[in-house]
Amino acid sequence: MEGKEPTSACRDQNPRNIIFFIRVVCLVLVLQSQAVGETLTLVADEWPPFNGVPNSSQEGYIVDVARAVFEDQGIRVDYQVLPWRRAVEMTRDGMYNGVIGASKTDAPGFIFPEEELSRNFLSFYVRKGFPWRFTRPSDVEQVSLAVIAGYDYRQWLLGYIDSHRDNPDRIQVMTGNTPLERNLKKLINGRVDAVVDNEAVILNLAVKMGITHQIMAAGYGSEPSYIYIAFSPKKPQSGRYAKMLTHGVTQLRQSGKLAKILMTYGLKDWKSHDR
Repeated sequence: MEGKEPTSACRDQNPRNIIFFIRVVCLVLVLQSQAVGETLTLVADEWPPFNGVPNSSQEGYIVDVARAVFEDQGIRVDYQVLPWRRAVEMTRDGMYNGVIGASKTDAPGFIFPEEELSRNFLSFYVRKGFPWRFTRPSDVEQVSLAVIAGYDYRQWLLGYIDSHRDNPDRIQVMTGNTPLERNLKKLINGRVDAVVDNEAVILNLAVKMGITHQIMAAGYGSEPSYIYIAFSPKKPQSGRYAKMLTHGVTQLRQSGKLAKILMTYGLKDWKSHDR
């Protein structure tokens, strides 16, 4: 009715509260608009159990972690397979958002999250019964060693590879698709004496190839390398993605979801011995 006084509820409304509410709503809308329609494209060569076949039942635990973190924020993850050097170079140029499985030696200048997604030690494998063992860096001079172009093999081994890449009796460098599988085939066929890679990756592939009974560990490096999703230095969103991944991995670990993802691949949290 005209002339009726406002109710107490209307009189009690505080303009400051209304302004604060409007600001909160605007902030939420801005954050949602940033995420709506976003696609994060990650690339790498196949390196299971870290990253495997796209759109398979086991894409790799790093892919699973990326999906758990980013898709929870409304950002679709598109995972594609490329030869490793091409993946790094094209991501550096801004054609993709990030590379999976990179160390800071693999991808200098990239944007890295604070949380790594694995700790990697060099693992040397030989044919069953082959007498060679790796105990110190100079031991590699005794064998023909199969490596993969563009991989981080620590500075001492990278220097050795550069010095002997034209001598197949010392070093054989594999490029292209499925490089570790091809190196393991060369090992079984006696075309190289030893293969070096991450042990979990070697054993995962050996099971699929049916050759676990034909190979054996010959020794391990002592220097850890930390494995990340590294984001393109040319993409303006990279800093935000790195922070989101850092926060997301921390949350997954605290909630127990990270342990469940790793368990799917028969793995344990690489930080479990720190606690």
